[in-house]
Amino acid sequence: MTMPASAQLREAASRLLATPQRSLLTLTGIAIGAGAVIALVTVGVIARNEATEQFRALGTDVLSVYAFLLESNAAGARKTGLAESDAADLARLPSISRAAPYAIRQGELRLGGQGNRPVTVVGATRQLARVHNLDLEVGRFLSPLDGYRPFAVIGADVAGALRSDGQEPVPGATVRMDDTLYTIIGVLCPDPRGREAIRPDETIFVPLGYMTRKSALRNLTSITLRMAPEVHYLTASAAVTEHLRRLEPRLVVRVDSPVQIIEQREAQMRLFALLLGTVGGISLVLGGVGLMNAMLGAVREQRTEIGIRRAFGARQSDIRRQYLTQSGLLCLLGGLVGTVLALTTTLLISSFAGWTWQLSGMSIALGLGTAGAVGMGFGFYPARHAARLDPIEVLRDG
Repeated sequence: MTMPASAQLREAASRLLATPQRSLLTLTGIAIGAGAVIALVTVGVIARNEATEQFRALGTDVLSVYAFLLESNAAGARKTGLAESDAADLARLPSISRAAPYAIRQGELRLGGQGNRPVTVVGATRQLARVHNLDLEVGRFLSPLDGYRPFAVIGADVAGALRSDGQEPVPGATVRMDDTLYTIIGVLCPDPRGREAIRPDETIFVPLGYMTRKSALRNLTSITLRMAPEVHYLTASAAVTEHLRRLEPRLVVRVDSPVQIIEQREAQMRLFALLLGTVGGISLVLGGVGLMNAMLGAVREQRTEIGIRRAFGARQSDIRRQYLTQSGLLCLLGGLVGTVLALTTTLLISSFAGWTWQLSGMSIALGLGTAGAVGMGFGFYPARHAARLDPIEVLRDG
């Protein structure tokens, strides 16, 4: 007669409790393996979401335009092919609502006791603050009325460096950069959002006209565009490329979109999470090897009992089911313990890294499912070995 499932479960639990040390060691291996799968996949998912949110925070309706003019000279020189007038033309396209031209160079902020500090200098217009949603702590941003005057809007890190040097970065104060004295007209709020080319916290913004005249720059670094509502980024990108190439056929145009970057980043992070899950799966397989050794040891110790049960009519399927139940119960308990450990670990990692912790149902299901598969897979051979023991031979050997 086949033993009921509830009775088999009680029997499996009693046998595991009869050998607590071996059961605990086996359960620990399974818990570490399952926890590694859940923790690594969860960290991968959280890291992917954090990276994606950084780009989403910048706005998915923003385009960055880069263009180079390939000149057929002896050196094969490549020069930027964007001018401030191009920004005004692009802003009039139906798919574009706003355009912000800018140019970038590197400079040195002159400090007293701390020496010089490298900074990024961005020649910009008022539109840049609107496109990038830059917030001011005090003062104002650049305006068309600033013309060619040496005015500066400084980022939060630059302001902090001035304070450390004993200077108070307030509107009306002056700051020396390279060989020029600039008047501060605004200080930006801290902006932790990452950007492809501009990091506001580490930047000094000056009027674009002043920078191009002083640096003898003829071309822009890039133009940032804000798309019109309900316009797909591919449609806007095609319109921008077509417009610029119509003006100059030799122009090589590249239009970057946060949506495109988000899609690429998500694909990369999915692969990253898969690799992390594979590493965790290897740990779980090692725990499965320990489970198989423990179950084979239990079969050797219970040979006589197995022979007696077979002699009294137990079928091979009953014996096999008994040991599969034991291994399954061990993996279930190990998976639950590993889940608790993994969630605690990922919570600590997220807190330390400043990430938003998220419960990943996929990683828990993957960890528990893999643990169950390991229990059945590595428990099958010991169960099959126990079921195929010859009762006559076992009882004769005593």
